Amino acid sequence: MRRTRTARTTRRTRGATVPGAGSGTVPGGGFGAGAGGGFGRGFGATLAVLVAALGAVLATALAAPAGAAGAPDITQLTLSSGQFRLTDTDYEAATGNLYSAYLTHHVDLTGVITTDFTQDSAGKADGWLGLRSMRGCSGSSETGALPPVTTSTAWCWSSAYSDDTTAHWYPQGLSTTGTADGSDGAISGDRVIAVSWHYALVGNETSAGCKTKNVVKVTFIDRDTGKYRHVLLVEPTSTGAGASDFDFVTGHGGGIAWYSHYLYVTDTTHGIRVFDLDKMARVDDYGSSVTTVGMHGGRSSACGYPYVLPEVHRYFQSGTPTSCDGTSIDPAHLCFSWLSLDKTGGTPYKLVTGEWYGSVNGARIVRYGLNPASSASSPGLLTTSGGASVVQDAWTADRYDGLQGGMTWTDSSGVLNFDLHKGCGTSPGVFSHTWVGDTRATTTCASGGNWAAGTPQALSYWPVLGTTHVDELWGLTEQPGQRTVFAVGFTDPAVQDRH
Repeated sequence: MRRTRTARTTRRTRGATVPGAGSGTVPGGGFGAGAGGGFGRGFGATLAVLVAALGAVLATALAAPAGAAGAPDITQLTLSSGQFRLTDTDYEAATGNLYSAYLTHHVDLTGVITTDFTQDSAGKADGWLGLRSMRGCSGSSETGALPPVTTSTAWCWSSAYSDDTTAHWYPQGLSTTGTADGSDGAISGDRVIAVSWHYALVGNETSAGCKTKNVVKVTFIDRDTGKYRHVLLVEPTSTGAGASDFDFVTGHGGGIAWYSHYLYVTDTTHGIRVFDLDKMARVDDYGSSVTTVGMHGGRSSACGYPYVLPEVHRYFQSGTPTSCDGTSIDPAHLCFSWLSLDKTGGTPYKLVTGEWYGSVNGARIVRYGLNPASSASSPGLLTTSGGASVVQDAWTADRYDGLQGGMTWTDSSGVLNFDLHKGCGTSPGVFSHTWVGDTRATTTCASGGNWAAGTPQALSYWPVLGTTHVDELWGLTEQPGQRTVFAVGFTDPAVQDRH
C-alpha cells in the first residue's frame, strides 16, 4: 500500500548558510551563462530574476533536516591517472552514410510524437502501430507505486498491447526536453519525456532475432497530449563511411540523459552510447508482423517499429568490471547503471552516471564534462583531453546501496547536492536528498522505505515551461502493474526533506 510520511520540519544550519538545496540554487540555475543550453537559446534577464527570487524561497523551504550524526554519506574519490576516463568510437561517418543512402525517410521529433499509423507498410490495418496514450493510474497497485507526496503529473502506461503489464519490456531511464534545451523546456516547440526500456526473456524462451535479451528501445511521450511512441535504438554494423547496414542495440538501458540533440544511454559494463535525434528515420518495412532488423533486399526494417534512432558515438572504459551483479565493486572499472544531467555550478555542464549494487555500500557517482551545444568543437558531446573524456569529479555513496537513479546540483553556497533513488523490490523504496558533508543516518529498505512501491528508477529535473517556473523532479517505476511516470515539486519540503 502507498505510504505517507509527515515532512520533517526540524532545521539546522552550517555556518552562516543552510546546506543542501536550501542554500538557494535550483538545478539548472546555470543555464543562461556563457554558451548556454542547446540550440543557442538562453534564459535571459527575466528568468535570471525568477531564479534569484526562487532561491530566496528555497533557503527557507528546503533547509536540511536534523538527524543523527555519523560518517559522511558521500565522499569524494581521489582518482589515479586515467581512472574512469572513456575513449570514443566515432560512428558519425557510418551513420551519416546510412542516413543519406539507406534510411532516407527522414523524420523529426514532432513527426515521431504526432504521426499516427493505422496501417503497416504493406497497407494492412495494424492497430499495434498507432500512437498510444498515457493514462491516469488506477487501483491500489498503480496508485501505491506513486510517490507519497503531491504529484503534478501521475501517469501510467496504456493497457493497449500491455505496456503497463508486460513482463517482456521494463522501463528504466528517463530524461526530458526540460534540461536538454535549457531555454523553455521544449525543443522546436515540443515538450517531451524520453524513457528507455530493455527486453527480458520470460520462462524458457530462447534469445533470438528481435526477441533477443536486452534489446533497447526508447519511448517519446508528448507532455502536452500524453501520446507516445516507441522507437528502436540502432547502431551501424561498421564504423566506416561506407556503412550499409545496421542492427538493434542491446544493454540494460538503465540510464538516459538528453542534451541538445543527443540522447546518452548507459552501456552497463562498457560505458556510454550516444544517439542523434537529428538522424531519426522511418524504415521501409514496419508493422506487428515484421520480425527483421537492418537492410534486407534493399529495404530497411526495425523489428516492426516504424522509426529508428541511430548511434553516433560510443564511449568505452578501459576494460570491463569483474561483476555488475551487485555483490562486489571493481575499483578500476564502473558499472554504468544510471544517468542524469547537471547544468549547475558553472561550465562545463556535467553528465552524471552512477552504479547499482544490490546490497553493497560504496557505489561510485562519476561526473563527466560536456561541451556546450554551441561549442565549435564536438558540440554537445563529452569534453575530451588527450583522447579521453574528462572526469570532473567522482564520489562514493558510502552509506547507500542499491541506487536506482540520481541527480546532482551545486547550490549557491557552492555545496554539491545529491538526490538518490533506491529500489526495495515491490515494497516502498527510498528517496534521499543528501550533500557533501551530510552525516545524517540514512533511510533503508529495512526501516520501511519512504517513497513508493514498484521499484523507483531514474530522476530528471524539469525547470521551466515557457517562461513559467515549474521546478519538477521526474521519475518512474518499473514493475509490471506498478509502472508509473510522475513529477513532484522539486522545491516541495515533503520531497527534499526525505533521507
